[in-house]
Amino acid sequence: MRKNLMMMVALLLLGIGACAGPKSARLHGSLKEFGSNNVKMELAGAVGDVSDINVIRIPVNDDGTFDLVVPLEKPTYFQIGRNTLYLSPGDDMEVNLGTSQPQSWFKGKGEEANNYLKGRLFPKAGSFMEAGRNVKENFEQTKKLIDGMAQKRIEELKALNNVSKEFREMEMMRIKADLANSYMAYLWYSDLLKDCKTREEGEKVANDFNKSIREYINPLLKEISAKDKYLEVAVVRDVLSSCNEIDPSIFDFPKSQRLKELNEIYGVGERMDEEMTKSLYDELYAYGSKLKNADFKQAFLGRLEKRAKLMEGRPAIDFAVVNMDGKKGKLSDYKGKVLYVDFWATWCMPCLGEMPYFNELSKQFPNIQFVGISLDDNTEVWLNKLKGDADHGKVLELFSTDPLVRTGWDITGIPRFLLIDKDFKIISASAPRPSEKDVIIPLLEKYNKK
Repeated sequence: MRKNLMMMVALLLLGIGACAGPKSARLHGSLKEFGSNNVKMELAGAVGDVSDINVIRIPVNDDGTFDLVVPLEKPTYFQIGRNTLYLSPGDDMEVNLGTSQPQSWFKGKGEEANNYLKGRLFPKAGSFMEAGRNVKENFEQTKKLIDGMAQKRIEELKALNNVSKEFREMEMMRIKADLANSYMAYLWYSDLLKDCKTREEGEKVANDFNKSIREYINPLLKEISAKDKYLEVAVVRDVLSSCNEIDPSIFDFPKSQRLKELNEIYGVGERMDEEMTKSLYDELYAYGSKLKNADFKQAFLGRLEKRAKLMEGRPAIDFAVVNMDGKKGKLSDYKGKVLYVDFWATWCMPCLGEMPYFNELSKQFPNIQFVGISLDDNTEVWLNKLKGDADHGKVLELFSTDPLVRTGWDITGIPRFLLIDKDFKIISASAPRPSEKDVIIPLLEKYNKK
């Protein structure tokens, strides 16, 4: 009995040969277009904005196929690439997901809701404004066009047969939020700001415009802010957060405790990207411990603990590397000296701009091991780049495709530099760049000891 139970648990976790149950949803099919054996599936709701600790990593076979069972207590929005999915317990779909919506399709239980979502708009492009393509001669003409587009979308939603009342309600709020977002985005895509020469002039034009559209915006804001559950829709969060920063005498709507806390977290959460020191950790931990919403609290503190792994004095995250001769190993193989590590790629122009400084410093500090680690997709472009360069200084050049580089070191952009001590413990997970000579040289001098 115990053996059978453990087998069921393993199948659930791995999504292999399993079926959707009353508290799970199954996705299987192809993710070939993503070109990866490990594709991210992220929470698309409010908690996903607080932290990425709940990201699901989808194992993908070499032929691009996959089979995944997701434990699920209630209907939930997810994100895979640019695809927004709505999964309910019991859903079981064959899917073909591309990196953009039009290429994707869904078949099986749950297909109607997800095929409908392929037509959702992108808030960052101004929703119905479609990155300015739908701007007309004036606001009134533009409003008439996007109102018609919204009505067509409402009719599509009403025409769905096999979706829940909850889905219809949530998606109706998406349409209303997209409308509000479109009205406000007109300011940025039109010519209203073109003659503004100062920030003050721009602010006055924006203020006057917002006053002119508040009769259209405020009724929408009151609808989409009426229930906290609507915050699970990304564009609802975007609109309410944006309007929260505008004079309340212009855009007036009820602000729930959950919305207020989420907006506060957005600001405080930016500090997670700073160098994680003990004092910063203590400050953020004290803040997170006082959050009222239990799911926000869990997500915030989980994100903090993930970042705390990169604090000074913590063991460095190890990962697999390959040298220029093709020999495989680990970064920890080179401990015994202080390591100054440069994560770079051939396609990253800022990375290439730092390389001459990095190479030159490697000659000045012989007791520090300078390590360049390429994050290119294949070794060929990496080796060709190195062979074409005349001077590498005394840099140890390595290559890595180990997922632990990005997940363990929390790398969201490059160039990124590390300092690791002789015992393979972290000195700095976000060390100064080589070009920042006034900062990096004194730091390297401190550790340039035998």
